Amino acid sequence: MPHLNISRFFPVGVLILGISFLTSCKSTVTPLTASEWAELDKLVEDRNFSMEARWAEPTPDNSLNQMANAGLLPPGSSPSRINLEGNANYFRMKGDSVEVQLPFWGERQVIQTYGGAEGITYRGPAEDLEVVKNESQSRYDMNFTLPNKSERLQCNLKIFKGYRALLTVNSTQRNSIRYEGTIIPNQE
Repeated sequence: MPHLNISRFFPVGVLILGISFLTSCKSTVTPLTASEWAELDKLVEDRNFSMEARWAEPTPDNSLNQMANAGLLPPGSSPSRINLEGNANYFRMKGDSVEVQLPFWGERQVIQTYGGAEGITYRGPAEDLEVVKNESQSRYDMNFTLPNKSERLQCNLKIFKGYRALLTVNSTQRNSIRYEGTIIPNQE
């Protein structure tokens, strides 16, 4: 009886498993219906909405780990996902004007608020506003800059169906942070 050399088939088996793994990992995004796109189109075109953040997702670092170990984060939170329920916060957009009051968790390289902690605050025009309809991902991307006192905030707001939103804020003076919440059209 001939001996079957399994090691000869091993590379082919690994290749087949690898290809099937990679193709199964491809995320699928459910396409929006015409009415769902119409609803998002109107929201973004009007630019008259607010977002209340439910979660903050800071860049994890040693100080956040220490805060978590000391029990200083809100209940249900981790160093990379902080529960903001009950925390008054907002992001408002009306035309090209923006108002922001969001808590900041993470490392700040330059501190200019002596005697008090300041989150991310801004009131004024959004500069370099770019709106992109991202049909392949079933969302809108709004990119803009907020020149806040001595720091510049680069923002990306992703709006999905059901008015779910992700706001990423990159700063010249702090670590990146992302907020997850819900968009509410303003009734004005």
